[in-house]
Amino acid sequence: MEPCAIIDPRLPEKTVKNLNKAGFLTVTVPLSDLVETPLSGHPDIQMFLHEKNLFVHPDIDKSFLQKIESYVNIIQCPSRLQKSHPADIPYNIACTGKIALHRKESTDKCILNFFLQNEIKIVNTRQGYSKCSTLIVDDSSIITSDESIHKAAEDAGIDSLLIIKGYIDLPGYNYGFIGGASGRFLDTIYLTGSIDNHPDRKMIQNFIESKGMRLNILSDQKIFDAGSIFFIS
Repeated sequence: MEPCAIIDPRLPEKTVKNLNKAGFLTVTVPLSDLVETPLSGHPDIQMFLHEKNLFVHPDIDKSFLQKIESYVNIIQCPSRLQKSHPADIPYNIACTGKIALHRKESTDKCILNFFLQNEIKIVNTRQGYSKCSTLIVDDSSIITSDESIHKAAEDAGIDSLLIIKGYIDLPGYNYGFIGGASGRFLDTIYLTGSIDNHPDRKMIQNFIESKGMRLNILSDQKIFDAGSIFFIS
């Protein structure tokens, strides 16, 4: 069974084709009117993925779940999404494996219990859009433009590269974030578009390669925040 990439349905055709060429079946997240329109198809708003466990909000489209149920263990959680912040962030958690970064008071209780049972340490951050803001490079390193996540990660023993804010598109907002513009599968980091215009492009590339990871740019258009790409196999 080919690996699957869960994506925003508004991901450009060229990016989707390059994901397909890389060997992934693409499955789109149904748009939700529970959150603001720019975020309505973002995977990292509607769900949280940890290895083979996919935690989803209770109102998620059932036909979407049927498409991926053979790939993952689906856990329906109690936290309902709402447009007002922070009611849109219960699932937007950055997790390197054994360390999770999030605003703990807003984290879905079902996920908190999972962390407790599996000895995953949750590190509190001021930034609630933790997954949007964080590119998970490997189990012990991240890239972020958010100072609070950067400090919390370093305090937790994670190697964190702090980059300049902006230079990532997100229609409807001033700018997007590198976590939402990326996804990781095995030894490859996938980016939604080109970072040629990003002032820290060399630092980003060198940091990823220094961790033994490869970089795959899925489009020659400017990098943009699509709410992360979630890879499952």
